Amino acid sequence: MVEKSKLDEDREGKAVDPSHYHDADHARCQDTCRSTSGSVQFLEERLISWSSKRQKSAAISSTEAEYIALSGCCAQILWMRSQFLDYGLAFNKIPMYCDNKSVIALCCNNVQHF
Repeated sequence: MVEKSKLDEDREGKAVDPSHYHDADHARCQDTCRSTSGSVQFLEERLISWSSKRQKSAAISSTEAEYIALSGCCAQILWMRSQFLDYGLAFNKIPMYCDNKSVIALCCNNVQHF
């Protein structure tokens, strides 16, 4: 039996389901050759946070641009986690979704690559 990844139960015993997505384009800005990162965070089906901003440095590859976007999304999730802990929501697992196989491989083997 496969169990869905859920947050721990809230104070009333109800399971809470988060979803976190991120994406980036590679060197879309023609003036600076910098990429744009974007992320959205949902709690159940409600949007609770979103971000879209140009990255501070020019990425050499689409993998690097996506990895930078992923790290920004992680920072937002960690901040949100601390806020939810204040409200009594404890976290077990926090799923993040990524559409780049190279970034997923990089995250699974986190040796310094850049």
